[in-house]
Amino acid sequence: MRNIQERLGDILARITDPAFCENKGLGNEIGYYIFDYDPKDEWIVREHIVYIKKKINTEKSHLYIREFDLYEIVIEILNKKGFLEKNFEMEKKKGSKFVLNATKKALRLTLKIDLVLQYIEERVQPNDIVFLTGIGKAFPIQSC
Repeated sequence: MRNIQERLGDILARITDPAFCENKGLGNEIGYYIFDYDPKDEWIVREHIVYIKKKINTEKSHLYIREFDLYEIVIEILNKKGFLEKNFEMEKKKGSKFVLNATKKALRLTLKIDLVLQYIEERVQPNDIVFLTGIGKAFPIQSC
């Protein structure tokens, strides 16, 4: 089995491959790549993301990496709507499961007006590559 460093070394070639950038997959779907890893490698992965962003996000590149931390997005949206502190109080009174359901509704997850997707869509440009991070930190929000 390949180690984390070897696997991380493949990312740059994959995301800069013209087939990936031009959506030339089997079904011409939007190019995507899911990089899963053992949580013990979190800091190694974070450092590698910084490296990749420095490498790609230059004036010479026609690509740009925009990183979005799902956990941070959720916190920002809840804070902006005035729900974050209310969620803490509600969790004390009604429990985590109740707050989770209320949070999903507040974020409008899985609806056409999904606030997390809207947040990302408003901040991307053509030729951007989106890195969605913080998935584990946001658990179980993403499991809708």
